[in-house]
Amino acid sequence: MDKPRYEYQSAQDSILRPYYQRWVWAPLLRFVPDSISPNALTGLSTLSAAASFLLAALASASGLAMIGASLCVFAYLSLDNMDGAHARNTGQSSPLGEFLDHWLDTLNNGFIILGACIAVDLSPLLTLLVLSVGTLAFFEVQLELRQTGVFRMGRVADIEGNTAVSGLYLAVALLGPGFFAWAPIEGGPSLALLLGAGVMAQAAWTFASALWRLEAGRADALPLVVCLATLLAWAALPGASLGLQTARLAACFFANPVFTSRPILARLRGLSTKTADVFALAVVLAAFGAGIAGWADPATLAWGASAVLAAMTGRYALITVAALRRPGPPA
Repeated sequence: MDKPRYEYQSAQDSILRPYYQRWVWAPLLRFVPDSISPNALTGLSTLSAAASFLLAALASASGLAMIGASLCVFAYLSLDNMDGAHARNTGQSSPLGEFLDHWLDTLNNGFIILGACIAVDLSPLLTLLVLSVGTLAFFEVQLELRQTGVFRMGRVADIEGNTAVSGLYLAVALLGPGFFAWAPIEGGPSLALLLGAGVMAQAAWTFASALWRLEAGRADALPLVVCLATLLAWAALPGASLGLQTARLAACFFANPVFTSRPILARLRGLSTKTADVFALAVVLAAFGAGIAGWADPATLAWGASAVLAAMTGRYALITVAALRRPGPPA
């Protein structure tokens, strides 16, 4: 069992952070009453990210909805970076607040990536690939934070990425989703594909950089890598129905909170989730194998695996929040 460690150092070198901090977040924080809990800001940030995804998934053809999605991403970006400062300014910092701030981003990461991919009409396979690489990057950053106590983000990271997604939604609103099907070079890849490749390249660099800096525990990412590789191998098979494609994306979405809970809970509560990781991986492998063998409907199997991962996500949230809300040291 690892020793709980709540405090950490931030080593962020974001290009845009100083400008946001000076011109947006610091001025807005003056209007937030001290009576407002930082956790409320964290919860609102997640609701904003979820709302942007829903608008993209359900109404990407509506310019007004895409403007709304852009504002939601901007709200998520701002609230996600203001909650910690508000906690420090008002003396309301807590292990629960830190858990919510980091753990809820395992969901927000999926909301932002999926919404953007849907808005530009990226194929399900490429969407799964982008989401998988983004999930690996997020996991490795949290793994490095657990082992070193330093939260590292590069020059181009989440702030720049979320700003780009907010701008992307505005572009969809003004130019239409069909604009991203345009190929800058005739016969070459579409603008949507180029954007997806750019996101994957940045996420892959983040993953590789964090992995390189680790002195031990590099194999901790292996269960997640195998899980995502299984989903991608499944997605590469021809003839998938829309239900199966959606179910695999849902499984990938919930893989982040399930597997990334391991470094987060190890740091904040001194807990190990190795057994749960093995179980989650076994569920995905079993669903994939049964689907290939034709033992059951592949879409049903994939939705079943997604439901198990979703249930594990909810369990982690409920148990951890209940434990961290109790007075005294965490169990």
